Amino acid sequence: MNAAPTPTPDQFDQPASGQYSNPSTGQYGAPQSYSNQNHYSQRSEEDPGKVLGIVSLVATLSTFLGFNFIGPVVGIITGHMARKRSQEAGCGNNEMAKWGFILGLVFLGLLVIGWALGISFGIVGGLASLMAG
Repeated sequence: MNAAPTPTPDQFDQPASGQYSNPSTGQYGAPQSYSNQNHYSQRSEEDPGKVLGIVSLVATLSTFLGFNFIGPVVGIITGHMARKRSQEAGCGNNEMAKWGFILGLVFLGLLVIGWALGISFGIVGGLASLMAG
């Protein structure tokens, strides 16, 4: 009472129409291969001035840690370098470098004003003591 037909040996030799002739390619055509792209290539697409921008901002803010002269100077130099690299690469405006540069100029300006006031007060106080005595 078996209703299924018995297969013949010739039935499996030729592929039927609509079936694939090469079984190694599978259902979707050629086998997929992994691309040889380096996963680190995305890093080259980042802003080339990004790290220098961070260095600029950190160096400028190191003024609050006691690096009153060297911090702003390093911040101004690295901020300028970072913005130049970013603009040459066409990555737009590097905000951290911009703020490191601006704050470096502000802190250096405040330092110069403080030195000038300190020297002028010293001179005025010295002259006042000479006149009084």
